[in-house]
Amino acid sequence: MKTLYISDMDGTLLNDGGKVSRRSVEIINELIKNGMLFTVATARSAMSAAELLKDIDISVPAVLMNGVFLFDLKNKKAVAYHEIPKDAFFAITEIFVKRNKSPFVFFYGDDGKFTIEYTDFKLPIHRDFYEKRKGKFFGEFKKVSEYEILDDMHPVFISLSDEYDELKPIHDAAQKINGVTCSFYADTYTPYWFLEIYSSKASKANGAQEVMALVGADKIAAFGDNRNDILLFSLADRKYAVKNAVPELRQIADEVIGENNNDGVAEFLKKDFKA
Repeated sequence: MKTLYISDMDGTLLNDGGKVSRRSVEIINELIKNGMLFTVATARSAMSAAELLKDIDISVPAVLMNGVFLFDLKNKKAVAYHEIPKDAFFAITEIFVKRNKSPFVFFYGDDGKFTIEYTDFKLPIHRDFYEKRKGKFFGEFKKVSEYEILDDMHPVFISLSDEYDELKPIHDAAQKINGVTCSFYADTYTPYWFLEIYSSKASKANGAQEVMALVGADKIAAFGDNRNDILLFSLADRKYAVKNAVPELRQIADEVIGENNNDGVAEFLKKDFKA
C-alpha cells in the first residue's frame, strides 16, 4: 500500500518565521530518497511555494492556490489548472471595485508565465506583498486602471488581505456567484484576514485526489492547521493537526502532532514512514 503524505505549508510545515527549518528539510529529503511520496497542498502561489520549498526534493506535483494548480515545482510548470469563468471574474472584480478594494488577480498565460494585476496598494501589507515578490518569480506584476482578461491569459485566483469587517461583505456577495469558491480565514502572520476566490472545481481535496491518481497512491495522510484544511481532512484516510492548529481542525483530526515550530510534520513522518 502506497501512502501519499500531503502537508499544508503556513502554520504546518513552515515555522512561525515562514520557513522550513533545516532539520525538517534534512528529515524529509532523507525520507523522499527512501521512497516516501510527499508534497504540499497550500493557498500559496507557485512562485511563493517554489521559493520556500527549493531545498526539498519534491518530485510529486504540488497542490497550489487551494487546488487551482497541480504544479511541478522542479520544472516550474503547471500539470493542470482550473480557471475562473469569465462572467464570474467580471462580477467578482466589480464587487471589489465598488467597495474601493484592489485585489491581486492572478492570470496564467499560454506561455506558462503568471501575470498579477492590481489597481492600487490600499494598505502597507499590499505594497509589502508586491515588494517581496516583484522580479523574483516566473511572471510579472501589472498595474491597471481596470481589471481585464487578455486573449492569451486565464484568470485563476483573486486574493486580498484586509480587516475582517472590510472583507466579510465582499465574501458574502462573492459566495452568491456561480462557478467560484471563496476561502475566508485569518492570516497566520498578521492581524488581517485573507479572502481568496477561485474556480469551484478547485479545492485542496480535489487536488489531492488528482495527485493521488497521478502517483498511484492508495491512501492519503494529510497535515494541516487552519480552516481551509477541513476539506482536505474530509478526504484523507489519515489526518493530523499540528498542536498550534485551530480548534475546529484539532477536533476532527485523528491525532494532534507536534507544533510547527518544533518540526511537527517532519518528526511525525520520521516515525511513520516505512520504506
